[in-house]
Amino acid sequence: MIIIPFNGKSPRVAASALVADNVTLIGDVEIGEECSIWPGVVIRSDTTPIRIGNNVHIEENSVLHTSTHIEDNVMIGHNCTIEAFVGHDCMIGNTAALMPLSRVGAHCAVAAGSVVLEQVEIPEYCFTVGAPAKVHSKIDPDNPKHAMRLASTYLPTMRKMADEYRRQGIWSRA
Repeated sequence: MIIIPFNGKSPRVAASALVADNVTLIGDVEIGEECSIWPGVVIRSDTTPIRIGNNVHIEENSVLHTSTHIEDNVMIGHNCTIEAFVGHDCMIGNTAALMPLSRVGAHCAVAAGSVVLEQVEIPEYCFTVGAPAKVHSKIDPDNPKHAMRLASTYLPTMRKMADEYRRQGIWSRA
């Protein structure tokens, strides 16, 4: 991984996190335990800290920028732009954009290609769709298709791939 100090702050990555070698981390960035950060991701803190909780998985080519806070158990799809607060147990679909100062509540799913506009707040247990993103429906936590239950079926495969890449020397542990 590429670590670049900025403004007197250096990124910090938990020992159990898996980070691809071509990930770029800049400035006041903190990555929690059991995370996976996939190839091409850029996490850049210019003026405010970026905090990423435990068991967060950020897929290829996503960009996280200033004022981002991601709680535990979150999946972020490919090619996302995140400048927001994301509550725990969320799933952010491929190419979604969460604009500055927006908030996604816990247990939410943001559909692929959705754009959560600046300063918009999505309540917990919501499924959002569109550009601009609107609440499409509420998520029933007892429904077996709940977003994080679906995500949990993907996580073991993700971990297996990351372990194989690390064995091959493609990825490093923090």
